[in-house]
Amino acid sequence: MKKEEHERRMVFARQEAATAWCGEKASKKTMDSNLAEEFAEILVKHMYAPHLGCATTGELIEEIRVRIEMDGELDYKTIEHD
Repeated sequence: MKKEEHERRMVFARQEAATAWCGEKASKKTMDSNLAEEFAEILVKHMYAPHLGCATTGELIEEIRVRIEMDGELDYKTIEHD
């Protein structure tokens, strides 16, 4: 993934991670920016990973289209390899 795309995804993920300190249970806790950044990285990994096991035909076609547009820069696999 290109650096620009990763950063675009991280902006949204950071916002989502920061909401953890806005909830009733955590609102009185001091926000830990390093922890929020780690949460954001985890969110990006999970939000943008392909979930093709239950995908519709349209979702599969969209995944293939995105992969083609990535110019071979695919940095994840849908199946774990040893």
